[in-house]
Amino acid sequence: MSVGSVPLAQRAAGPDLARGAALLGIGLANTVGWLHGDRWTVLLKQTHTSAADRTVDVLVALLADNRGFPLFALLFGYGIGIMHRRSLAAGERPGRFALRMLRRFTVLGAIGMLHAVLLFSGDILVSYAVIGTACALLATRGRLALLLAAMVCLAPLGLWGWVDATIALGGGDGYASAAAGSWGEGVSLRAHEALRSLAFAPVEQIGLLAPMALGAAAASLRMLELPRENADLLRPLARWGLLVGLVGAVPLTAVLVLDPGQEVLGDEVVLGTLGVLHQVSGLAGAVGAAALYALLADRWGRGGRSRALTALTALGATALSAYVAQSLAASLLFPPYTLDLGARLGSAGASAIMALTWLVTLLAAAAWRRTGRRGPLEAVLRRLAGSAAPAGARRSAEASSVGPR
Repeated sequence: MSVGSVPLAQRAAGPDLARGAALLGIGLANTVGWLHGDRWTVLLKQTHTSAADRTVDVLVALLADNRGFPLFALLFGYGIGIMHRRSLAAGERPGRFALRMLRRFTVLGAIGMLHAVLLFSGDILVSYAVIGTACALLATRGRLALLLAAMVCLAPLGLWGWVDATIALGGGDGYASAAAGSWGEGVSLRAHEALRSLAFAPVEQIGLLAPMALGAAAASLRMLELPRENADLLRPLARWGLLVGLVGAVPLTAVLVLDPGQEVLGDEVVLGTLGVLHQVSGLAGAVGAAALYALLADRWGRGGRSRALTALTALGATALSAYVAQSLAASLLFPPYTLDLGARLGSAGASAIMALTWLVTLLAAAAWRRTGRRGPLEAVLRRLAGSAAPAGARRSAEASSVGPR
């Protein structure tokens, strides 16, 4: 039995809309992976900056840092939940579903390794592949198992925030690969980092299971796919989730503004606690953002009423390709062996470049969607993972589809 991917025309608009918006946050948050030469402060920001740079740092700390990736992980888990739900509807055995997911995530992990070695040391795809496999296995055990896993994994997720808040105490000034003098040297450094990340991902990245498992559990209830039916739940989730996410980011952001050199507040426990608050509240913000985008997609995105939302939805459907495209653009501009913008620019300039890159991918995705094709890497993933439907079946499904776009 073969359970192919959902045809483009039948994809739920809400999750794709959220993915498209989350890609901007991820691009802005990832600028810290390219800048180098100045001592790190909290959240891996640079200690000595201009007023414009610090203003951007504050906005990113409040709205993107430890907020973009939990949202993306939640949506990744939601996709796993959709695939499991379709598997159940097709009568597929749990063991076969698990093997199919293992194949899919092995391919994703291979794409991630290439991305990590060739382009960007901050790759998240390998971690998604490893933890996504665990999430898929938990999905076969039911909603309760997913919710319990999400609760247990809140602790390791919070530890990431501790590291982000205390990073300056170690005296770093950027990732080694960001300052590599040649592409070959960068590849060598990134390869070492990528292999280590792959080896320790089941332990170091287990915090990702918190948002992933929440997303998979939400998919079992079709929460983001049926926003009108779930509006009474989505509205308070959006309101309170976003509020908690914003308020929880304020204390560590205040440290970034008032004491970037940790001359007054240099206590590791205090900083670490603020980092945990920043990280865990980011998960609440991600839940709120996902709920908000589902409501927006239902209200303004149906029938192409909003071109902006339609373009964002198209970008979300090609998120894998767009994510790698961000790294490709940055790798052509920031390293010392190209334009060396990683040493010449601060947060404001780097963020402007990544925002422009995101806009280009947005326009490209909208144009690509009009061709009726998936993103390049999405097509590769589906084909190698064995989830591409036969051509005849695909044409039939797309011709008869009346689902939300």
